[in-house]
Amino acid sequence: MDLNLLKTFDVVMKTRSVNKTGESLGITAPAVSHALNRLREQYQDPLFIRKGRGIAPTNFAIELHEEIQEPLNLLINGAKSRQHFNSKASQRTFRISSHKDLDLVLVPPLIDYRDQYAPNVQLSAGVEHVDEKNRQDDLRMRKVDLIITTTPLDEHGYHNEFLLELPLAVVCNKEHPRIQGSLDHEQFFAERHLLWGTQRLNQDILDSLVREPQPSRRIAYKTDSICNAVMMAAQTDWLCVASQWHADLLAASHQLQVFPLPFELMPLSVYMTWHHSQQQDTGHQWLKESLLNVTKKYR
Repeated sequence: MDLNLLKTFDVVMKTRSVNKTGESLGITAPAVSHALNRLREQYQDPLFIRKGRGIAPTNFAIELHEEIQEPLNLLINGAKSRQHFNSKASQRTFRISSHKDLDLVLVPPLIDYRDQYAPNVQLSAGVEHVDEKNRQDDLRMRKVDLIITTTPLDEHGYHNEFLLELPLAVVCNKEHPRIQGSLDHEQFFAERHLLWGTQRLNQDILDSLVREPQPSRRIAYKTDSICNAVMMAAQTDWLCVASQWHADLLAASHQLQVFPLPFELMPLSVYMTWHHSQQQDTGHQWLKESLLNVTKKYR
């Protein structure tokens, strides 16, 4: 059922006039009549009959109008709420597709911001996408409101905005038998490594960011979590390339040394991506502005 048909029917019931309905909805009288004809076919009832110079509803039309009033108002008001978002009063749930490592950076400050400016809004960041097509489909179908990603989506109909940069660093055990106080290029490639297995541009993160090709690393263990990799580095002699943010967070409590990478590397950029169908949604605009506010210190 086309919602616009029921909206038209609702106004006709209230005005008892095809012309006044057209004026109210900003459409022509023939368009109103066409909508009523479609409903007549749908329900197999005339709905309205001529009465003097106006029209009168049939008994079925009166019953139908009573049935649809509440759900129709909920649907219409729900659509309007996308245009008139009140952050203080809204109970809307926003769904963000991210990665557990990025959640650590973004979600705590975003929750603090939410508590201050939109206390009844719910935030869900539990959706991860490995497959690119699923990511696009979920944005287009509005199963998620935003994607947090390290690679912008260049397909037509999608928008990207830069959020922050995550420089990378090397961490290792504070009691490492061969590395103390400094780390050079030769030492880096002589050791075994924990691989942060999340991919970017079909490569591991480090290989996708190097400015010049580097020797292959000897991989001892692979994990898709930075935190797992860093904590394993604290218990072994393996090196781990992690974001500077995660390294600083965990270094003191896990007895770690943190070093800059011994070769030139581009910073890891993080973006938010959304579908163009969300452009006029003022609640969605609030969500994007909130993320920009909580990440401005990293830009």
